Formats: sequence, C-alpha cells, structure tokens
Amino acid sequence: MAERHTPTLLIGTARSLRQLIHTLAVADPPVAVIGAVLPESATDDADPGCPVLGRLSDLAAVLNTDTPEQVLLSLPLAMPKAIAKATALLDRAAVTWRFLPTLDDQLAGRTSSRVTGALPTRSTSGSLDPALLIDRTPKPLDEPIIAASLEGQRVLITGAGGSIGAELARTVCRFHPAELILVERAESPLFEIDRELARAFPQLPRRAELHDITRRGATADLLRRLKPDVVFHAAAHKHVPMMEVHPTEAIENNVFGTRHLADASAAAGVSRFVMISTDKAVNPSSVMGASKRLAELYIQHVGRLFPDTVFSTVRFGNVLGSVSSVLTIWADQLARGGPITVTHPDMQRYFMTIPEAAGLVLQAGALSGGGEVFLLDMGQPLRVLDLAHRFIRLHGFEPDQDMPVQITGVRPGEKLFEELAYHSEGMLPTAHDSIRIWQTDPPSPAVIRQTHARLDRLRNGAPKAPASRPWSTASRDAVVTALRAAVPEMIAAAAG
Repeated sequence: MAERHTPTLLIGTARSLRQLIHTLAVADPPVAVIGAVLPESATDDADPGCPVLGRLSDLAAVLNTDTPEQVLLSLPLAMPKAIAKATALLDRAAVTWRFLPTLDDQLAGRTSSRVTGALPTRSTSGSLDPALLIDRTPKPLDEPIIAASLEGQRVLITGAGGSIGAELARTVCRFHPAELILVERAESPLFEIDRELARAFPQLPRRAELHDITRRGATADLLRRLKPDVVFHAAAHKHVPMMEVHPTEAIENNVFGTRHLADASAAAGVSRFVMISTDKAVNPSSVMGASKRLAELYIQHVGRLFPDTVFSTVRFGNVLGSVSSVLTIWADQLARGGPITVTHPDMQRYFMTIPEAAGLVLQAGALSGGGEVFLLDMGQPLRVLDLAHRFIRLHGFEPDQDMPVQITGVRPGEKLFEELAYHSEGMLPTAHDSIRIWQTDPPSPAVIRQTHARLDRLRNGAPKAPASRPWSTASRDAVVTALRAAVPEMIAAAAG
C-alpha cells in the first residue's frame, strides 16, 4: 500500500520556499505540497517552485478553500511582522503548523527555537556583519604606536554618543588612558555610552560631560577645567538633505563648533587634536560638505598658529551601521515588509565599517606630525543598488521578487559619486597601508579671517543693527552664497 502524502501548505518567500521544497522532496513521511502563500511584498512573477495560492492577506481564504492538513512556515526572521501575522491567522484557524528557519537564517546563525504569534523584533542590522556586506577585511593596526599616543593620557572625545564617537571611546579604553572624557550634547546617547563603558571598563576613570561645543565661552571653560592631552573631534551634523534645509545649523555646529573647540584646545595646551571629516568635503555639492571643508581649512589654519598642538584631520567615506545609515534604514524597511529604497540606480559611495574607521582614526592620530589631512583607504566605491541587492539576499530574499527595490530619486545636496581627494592633489604614503596623506598647501590666513568674519556678520547681524538672536537676519540664500564664496570649488548637486 502506497504511503500517504500529507497535504501541506507552504508560507514563505520565493527564495526560502524553493530551498525548502528541495528538502521536502526527501522528507519522511512524505508531504504533498498543495501550494504557497507569499508575503505582500512578493512580485507577480515570484516563483517559489510550486503554485502560488495568494498573499498573506489571502491566507484565511486559502485555508478555507484548500484545507491543508499542515502548514510549514519559512519566512526570514527579518520579517517579524509578517511572521506574527501568519502565525496569528494559523492559530485562529486551528490548523497544525510548524516554523522552519530559512536556510539563509540558519547559515547566518539567526534561528529561533520557538516562534509564536508574538515574535520579538530583532535588529536586522545587528544580526548582519557589515564587513560581510561590503566584502572588506581590515588591515591590522600598529597597536604599539597607538598605545604610545594614548596610554596615560587624558583623552576627550566630542560627539561621544554618536556611532563613530562611541566606537572611538570603546577603542581608546583598550589603550589605558589616564582618563576618558565623553562630550556630547544629546543626553540619552551620552548616558548610554557612559553606562556601557562603566560596565566594560569599571576601573577606568571617566567623565560624561553634557555639553554643546557651539557655546564658545563654555567650551573654553570646559577645556581649561579638564585639561585633556588628546582631543578627538567627532561631533558634527552629517545628514546632507537636512542640512540643505538648515544651513545655519551646519555652519553653527560644523564650522563654529570646530573653531571654538580648536581654539580652546590650543589655549588649554592640548598636545594632539584629531578632527573627523568626510569625503563629502571634496568638491562639495551640499551645505554639509561645504561646512566640513571649512572645518578642515580652519584646522590647518589653527595648526600653523599654535604649533605646540599637533592638529590633523582624518577624512573618510560612509560608515555602515551608524545611526540612520543605509544599513539601519534598510533594516527597518525590511522589518516592515519593504520596499528597500535607493535614491538612484547609479549612485556610488565609499563604505567602511565603524570599528575599522575608528581604529584607523586612532592610528592616523598617532602618526600625525601636524597639519595633515589623512585619507583612509576606502577601497573601490560601491554601487548602492548592488549593496541593497546583497543586503536583501543575505537576509533570505530575492530582490524584486520577494522584496521590491524602489528608486526614490536623488535628494537635495547629493552627488552620484563621492571623492576622497581632488584629482590634482598628491598623495603620500604613511607607515600604515590604509592611511595616506593628502599633500596640499595650507590655506591663506587672510582668507580664513575674511571667511569667518563674513560668517560671523551673518550670524550676529551688522554692528549697527545686531541680530535679536543668532542668524535671525540672515536668509538661507545669503548663507549659501557665503558658503559658495568661501568654498569656490562647491559644485551643483545632482538634485536641487
């Protein structure tokens, strides 16, 4: 007598179900697959390897019509809402069902021994190694050189609650500073990084300073009081489209904040000052990029005025996994069922992981002799659309079948391609393969003074008619015009 095949309904993505069907072909006892129910995000041509009976919204009707004896649910764990919806409907229908982790989730170590209708949401970006996404292996650091620059020193980090600042703090702790000073104007991120370091390094003296570096007098007082030996300046506004709308905030934080901190550091006798910059400062097309270019120029300028402090800048591209970076945005979009958004099919960017960037910043700071703009080796630029496709596949989906990709259009201030240096600039090697020095002439002191005097007038108003509050008499057009005059290499964005 032939063995009975159990009528079975499958629920999953086209990719996960094709993998599952291969396994079911040798199952004992055998199953008879009657069809599949796919997520709402699946496209019409998605092929799971068996008849498609509907989407998740059709599941109740499919259960009534086809009456399977069992249901096998194999959705990626990156789709918690879809899993919760499916399991709730299955429980309501009183049908026997089992959850089978997708092959991709199993290979990545993302498994759940028990799935219920209330599956807890897990951070998708936290379960995916960014280095795997960009296929990049960092080169080892020269730790003895870093240790010599940090051990026994009082180290101050601005923007300590941000992604790079927090990673700098974690890494600095390994090199036994005399004291770590965390400076951040956002209360909650400062509280969290301070609490984390208290657990991980309970014996290390540290201070958490809730402080805004744009307050000139207070910043000078802070540096005089704490007397740091080394300063890593990671505080900055970084979101390009937002700074297009708020150009005065970009100048206030990225230009004036840097100026106040650098001046205060020199006056307080800081021995080493390292500023974090961005590839968007090269031929900038955005307010944010232009503001960071002005910050770079000021650091070069102040370094010549105060040679007792070793000033340098470290410039690099995008870091994966930082707050509001593409990885965290895509993870949220994936958890919501899509679509994954990309601004332009030809958009390219340089990418690096947060730990690699932080380590190389410390390495560059240790190598600095003063006045350098260091460039981190970011490898080849990656097409963002290709990165999105790889991100989707690493989570068990097939792009444009299980998970749609939507082109949303270039945002204000954005370029299709970023650069790490101007084509005419020379590059010099350093003792580390991943760090180069941009060979450039320092800015004219007269030009720096004129630029900052003009920005100060826009901020404070004319002497005979002072502004009632900062920037209240300056129009956006006047501010952007001043930026373009100060950074003549500023180019038009791909979108206005």
